[in-house]
Amino acid sequence: MQKRTAFITTLLLSIVVSQLNAQDTIIFKSNQKTAAIIKEIGDVEIRYKDFSKPEGPDFVTNKTNVYQIIFENGEQMQIAKKKQKTGYGRNIMSYHIFDFVYQDFSISYEHILKNGKIGFKVPVAVGFNTDRDNGPRPYNNILYSGLGLNVYIFGQKMASYFMGPEIHVGIGNQEYYYHDQVEPYSSYYKSEEFIYGRFLINNGISFNPVYNFRLAAIIGIGVRYYELKEQDNNDDGFRSTAYFTFSMGFRF
Repeated sequence: MQKRTAFITTLLLSIVVSQLNAQDTIIFKSNQKTAAIIKEIGDVEIRYKDFSKPEGPDFVTNKTNVYQIIFENGEQMQIAKKKQKTGYGRNIMSYHIFDFVYQDFSISYEHILKNGKIGFKVPVAVGFNTDRDNGPRPYNNILYSGLGLNVYIFGQKMASYFMGPEIHVGIGNQEYYYHDQVEPYSSYYKSEEFIYGRFLINNGISFNPVYNFRLAAIIGIGVRYYELKEQDNNDDGFRSTAYFTFSMGFRF
């Protein structure tokens, strides 16, 4: 009797173990693992049954959803490579749309360090304003470039806040009303080119809806300086200044 009981127990254990070993395993790209009985692996789809319900309905999944299949005999079939989530591109080429208000065509390049918290920016702006009464500034920009430092407080996210200093050096032009101090004391408009500098502290928000595309809004407050040789107004010298722009950029 005891021998018969031992034999039956051993037989049942063998059946259970063989059944456990008979299962196939589907590993999806989402890292989900499913115990299954593979029925068919087609060119596009994989048909299988739930291992716990071998008499149940067939399930079908697209092969693009599956990373790997481990068969009951231990053999492995890699269906597709896992899609690795990569970080945002650390190089950004941007076009500053809002700078048309300043009569400037502006672009910038920014390189973000591997830590994702520090970015170095180089802006370039070419002015096309030739009307002294057209534009928000008392002078017209001809060309400027510079260097900026962006500090991303929370690193690179879908929406990121950043701040930092930025300096511009450029060539400007201003027309002003000049009063001749020599007889016959005439007055007329005079045009003068000069080199100017601008220092700003920027605050900005960037939005990255996808890995290769960025939108950013920036407001900067600081000072600017230039000097006119002859003038009858108070536009030159050190003056407070502000700057706002909205840009769209390509990340790579």
